[in-house]
Amino acid sequence: MVKTLLDYNAHVVTPITNGVNIPIPISPAGVQIAAVSVYIDPAVPAHFPNKVELKATIGVEAQLDTPNVLVRIWRAGSEIFYGLVELENVFNDWGLISLTMVDINAPAGTQNYQLIVENQDNNAQARVVGPVIFTAMAIGG
Repeated sequence: MVKTLLDYNAHVVTPITNGVNIPIPISPAGVQIAAVSVYIDPAVPAHFPNKVELKATIGVEAQLDTPNVLVRIWRAGSEIFYGLVELENVFNDWGLISLTMVDINAPAGTQNYQLIVENQDNNAQARVVGPVIFTAMAIGG
């Protein structure tokens, strides 16, 4: 079956390591590090069924102990993805978190996605250092 590219968007906060310095707050607080949106035009016959492929790359640094970095993606006020990464500040203090998520049959219209990080270990510290890249590609058909 033929697929139709409905929309594509990318948010490049920084393409390099040490391009940002964003402390990762302790849960339940979180910090939005990027946002991206796509438009699913209901007038396009291929708009349903659809899939929105979301990809993110996040450079992080463990600063104290072993932070557990939770990465969340939200759409329209609802969490649609989360994944946990444990860092080690002695052996693996710098790391890249890469993720791919597919939002199946997103509603028609503008869909806004938020990329959020938080630290689930209150005895540890971490920060986002870059790169930070968040993309969304809406595919119909």
